Amino acid sequence: MTQFKRRKHQTRGEMISTFALAVSGLFFVGEARLYLEEGATGHVVLIGLCGLLSLAGAMRFHLHNLWCWFGQFRR
Repeated sequence: MTQFKRRKHQTRGEMISTFALAVSGLFFVGEARLYLEEGATGHVVLIGLCGLLSLAGAMRFHLHNLWCWFGQFRR
């Protein structure tokens, strides 16, 4: 089996964008929880989805490594 090349943070710009995505994702998830307490279901879905996508963007390097790791078993 060949080893896949692990992707990690290489530049300051990548680390800054990861931090910004993580902070905004946590903010949106927190806001969605507040809207949930108020009963605004439509807002909860939209803002919660934005929060989850932001958190997924923050974990993009880990998701890439996981995807490649699973991919080596398909070969």
